Amino acid sequence: MAVSIRNARASRDDRNWIEQVYREYLDDLVAGGTGVFPALAVTGQESQDLLGPWFRDQRSNPFVILNDGIPVGFALVQRSSFAASGPEAAFRLTEFFVRRSMRRLGLGRAAARLLFDRFDGTWLVTESTRHRHAVAFWRSVIGGYTRGRYRERLAGGEVQHTFRSAGRTARDD
Repeated sequence: MAVSIRNARASRDDRNWIEQVYREYLDDLVAGGTGVFPALAVTGQESQDLLGPWFRDQRSNPFVILNDGIPVGFALVQRSSFAASGPEAAFRLTEFFVRRSMRRLGLGRAAARLLFDRFDGTWLVTESTRHRHAVAFWRSVIGGYTRGRYRERLAGGEVQHTFRSAGRTARDD
C-alpha cells in the first residue's frame, strides 16, 4: 500500500474522476443523516456545479487520494481565515472522501497526514455531530497526528478540531 496525494488541478483526468465519484460522496452524507447536503436531484444541481469553485478559486486546493497510483478518494483544502476557530486558522479541510470499498485500510489516515504535512500552519477540520463515524475518525487521526495537542469544540451542530500542523511549507505543485 503506497498512499499519495496529487494536486487535482494538474490533470483533467483527476477532475473528471472527482466529478464521477462526487455523487457517491454526497450519497454517503445523505445516508449518514448529516443533513448537510440534500440529494442532487432535489436541488437540480449537477456535480460539476458544486465542484466548479474547487478549480476556479485560487484559495482552494483539490487533491486526489491515490493508493498505488490508483484514485481512491479526494480532498479539498482551503486557505483562509475562519472566524469559528480564531483569526489564526490558515487551512480548512472542507471535503474528504475515500470510496467505501477502500475504507478501513488506513488509506484515509495516511492521506490526511500527507495533507497536514503539505501545509504548515493552523488547521480547522469539522464534521457534523450527527456523523459519529466521521467524528471518531477525525478524533483518532488528529489526536495521533498531534499527539493529543489539538482543540475541540462543539458549535452549530459541528465538532470543530483546530491544531497546528507539523508539516513543511505549502507547495503549489
